[in-house]
Amino acid sequence: MEHLRTLNLPQRTMTVQIDESKCVGPFECGRCLKSCPANVVITFPKERVRGEVCDEWNIVANETYCWGCGACPDLCPKNAIAISEIVE
Repeated sequence: MEHLRTLNLPQRTMTVQIDESKCVGPFECGRCLKSCPANVVITFPKERVRGEVCDEWNIVANETYCWGCGACPDLCPKNAIAISEIVE
């Protein structure tokens, strides 16, 4: 096991806010899902019912990997996404 390399991941420096009241979701838009080079934006069903297809999905940001490129807020037609630097 000595030959395995350890990863030194940087501290999280960006925060991503998605305004659910403005976001139209992945089926109507989904530009943030398609444009994020770090796959920060993810989606999941709002409610899961066995045997039924879910029509409503949430979009959230896993900001652990966000480096602040600005692709998601620039492409959002509803201005539902904001990214900012974490100030300590």
